Amino acid sequence: MAANASERFLWAVDTLELDPGDRVLEVGCGHGVAVSLVCERLGLRGRVTAIDRSPKMIDAARRRNRAHVESGRAVLEAVALEDADFGRQRFDKIFAFNVAPFWLAPEEALDIVRKHLARSGAVYVFWDARRQTASDLGERLSKRLRLGGFSIERVLAKKLKPVPAVCIIGRV
Repeated sequence: MAANASERFLWAVDTLELDPGDRVLEVGCGHGVAVSLVCERLGLRGRVTAIDRSPKMIDAARRRNRAHVESGRAVLEAVALEDADFGRQRFDKIFAFNVAPFWLAPEEALDIVRKHLARSGAVYVFWDARRQTASDLGERLSKRLRLGGFSIERVLAKKLKPVPAVCIIGRV
């Protein structure tokens, strides 16, 4: 298992219910902890693309996931979501944990997500409930996903340490 994986990343990746051949996009991958966890669950045909606007974070994620990058199972790029060029790629699952564009500019962020989501794909927006209750946060995030043109499949909340977290699962 990925070294130093916090409870929130373990929960998040478990929530994705990955299939071995999934094509996954992580927005805001930070140090690449979730990338490691995703790669452990993918088969030979599965692949994760992870982006982060910080080159320092991508460098850290590459060091952590060197073997996965070398095998082609992980592709890491220093780029903001709004500047990313995924070409014709489609992803089965797209996820983010505490990534500002999904809160501050949800219509723009989710427009990009919608363009690159596979026909039966889903978006998973995770957020720490630091300043509000999980139920209030779930309602506010659900509203943002609806503004972005998604229907809400599920709203999940998990008591984690140090704070609870919420996941909104949306589909086009």
